[in-house]
Amino acid sequence: LWISAVEEYLHDNPDEKVSLHELALITNMHPVTLSKNFPKYFHCTIGEYKRRIKIEKSLTLIKSSKLTLTDIALECGFFDQNHFIRTFKHVTGFLPMEYKKS
Repeated sequence: LWISAVEEYLHDNPDEKVSLHELALITNMHPVTLSKNFPKYFHCTIGEYKRRIKIEKSLTLIKSSKLTLTDIALECGFFDQNHFIRTFKHVTGFLPMEYKKS
C-alpha cells in the first residue's frame, strides 16, 4: 500500500522538492524504514526515482515541442541545461538531441 502512495505522490508532484520526511508522513512510516525499503521495490534511491520521472516528462517534450533544451530542462525541474543533459544521458543512454532524431 505504501508503494502505491509514494509512487502516486511522486508522479503527481514531479516538480516539487519532496523530502524523505514528507514521504514518511504520507506513508505513516519512519523515514529510515522508508529509505531502506524504497530500493527493494523501486530498484533505485528516491532521488534517482525522482530524476527518472523528470526524464520521462522530458521525453515527450523533446519529441513533440519546439522548446529549446534549456526550456525543457527548466520545465522538467532541472537547475540548468547541463544538469539536464548529464541526467538524460545517464538515465537513457542517449543525449537529448540523439533521442530527438531517433
